[in-house]
Amino acid sequence: MSQFIDILRQHLADFRRRYAHQITPEIQDAIHAMLSCRCNTARVSCWGCQTCEQQLEFPLSCGHRSCPQCQHGTTCDWLSKQQAKLLPVNYFMVTFTLPFELRAIAKSQPEPFYHAMFTV
Repeated sequence: MSQFIDILRQHLADFRRRYAHQITPEIQDAIHAMLSCRCNTARVSCWGCQTCEQQLEFPLSCGHRSCPQCQHGTTCDWLSKQQAKLLPVNYFMVTFTLPFELRAIAKSQPEPFYHAMFTV
């Protein structure tokens, strides 16, 4: 079980009390999906061995895009692909906000604007 889901289950009542006015139907659906993920015995996947005829049932995952149990593999795959694209050098990203007066110029003429900003 996911640590996040354990924490959600433990503190759900407090969460609902504190954020009741902000919980949208989408958030409520995500919470319900995560709390029932791999726990709903009504929805199972049956696997059987043809040799020994043993059969096992496994609860189905919810498949919700916010579920850490369901999306862990997908997230790891995506992260591995992104890391494979990285150059073998140290680098960093700088984020800054342009003054309101310069935004229209930067949007209409990005190449000369940013060239002028970053050329020494």
